[in-house]
This record gives sequence, structure tokens and C-alpha cells, in this order.
Amino acid sequence: MASRVAMIDPADIAAVAATALVADGHEGRVYALSGPESLLPADRVRVLGEVLGRDLRFEAQSDDEAWTEMTARMPEPYVRAFFDFYVDGALDESPVLPTVEEVTGRPPRTFADWARAHADAFRS
Repeated sequence: MASRVAMIDPADIAAVAATALVADGHEGRVYALSGPESLLPADRVRVLGEVLGRDLRFEAQSDDEAWTEMTARMPEPYVRAFFDFYVDGALDESPVLPTVEEVTGRPPRTFADWARAHADAFRS
């Protein structure tokens, strides 16, 4: 169930929103946003390990294990939708889009940037 996601820093979402609210030319526009790189969960764990200076590893759960665990805690229609999105590929969050830079004039922050900014939260 490992899907690539072009993770976006919440600060980049805020920057686009702020620009759209105060600058001319954004009226009625809808912006699709993404981060600057498409990463697998194992990539994100590796980056966190590098930022924290720790040996972290990613161990994927099988689809069957995930199904059992999720249906024990959530309504089955939600779990089916999750599997449809991420296992069957109905939702693709991997494309890297130029929107953040087009709107704000600067490139989006990388996952490593986000991890460095929030490293202390992982150390507590």
C-alpha cells in the first residue's frame, strides 16, 4: 500500500492562501497544491532519520493486515474508500505541481525542510 505523495508543508498552504487573499488577480481561482517532490513512506522515514540523526526504518503493513486493523476501528465503507484511493490508485497525490512557486514567487518547502523545522516535536 505504499503510495507516492507530493507532501506539502502547511506553511506553503498558508502562504498561497495569504497571497490569494491580499494580492490582486486571485479572485475566483482554485489552486491545486503540492510539495516539490513525490515521496514514498519509506522515503519520508529515511528523511526523518537523517534529520534526527537516528536509525529509523519503515516496515510496511500488508494490505490484509491493514484491512483487519482498519475495519476493527472504522466503518467498512471508509476503509473501502481508503483502499480504493491508495491501493487501487483512484487517488493520485504524487504529481508535483508548480502552483506554490507560481503564486508565492518561491519554491515550496521540501519534506526535509519541514522535518528540520519540526524535529523537536519528534524528540520529545
